[in-house]
Amino acid sequence: MATLSYDVTVSRDGAAWLLEIAPIDGTAEARWLGESEDVARAFIADFEGVDPSDVEIALTVVYPGETAGYLDEAANQRAISATALEDEWLALANAAHELDEAGVTKRDIGDILGLAVPRVRKILRGGPRDQ
Repeated sequence: MATLSYDVTVSRDGAAWLLEIAPIDGTAEARWLGESEDVARAFIADFEGVDPSDVEIALTVVYPGETAGYLDEAANQRAISATALEDEWLALANAAHELDEAGVTKRDIGDILGLAVPRVRKILRGGPRDQ
């Protein structure tokens, strides 16, 4: 059988998450957001009389209040932070290489850069920044 595709909108409703399955005017509830897809898939499979593996779900979550805006801002700040950390690592690497070429010991390079000696060795080898 062909895969059935359904759009499901999930929103908070009291102490649970309300799942609205528009094509079949169905609703279901999930206790946790993480189980929404499984609950919707089981509901649709039962309604259509098919195996749950034949049901494809596209979830759209409608968060309460301004939550979506805050989540967008957090994602933007995370991206900016990741870029800043990579830029910091590159600047530290450049400084470490210059100090190393000037004959400064790894211990002193670590003191100057605020890094432990193993991190100094890593940065001088061109290793990636730890996540």
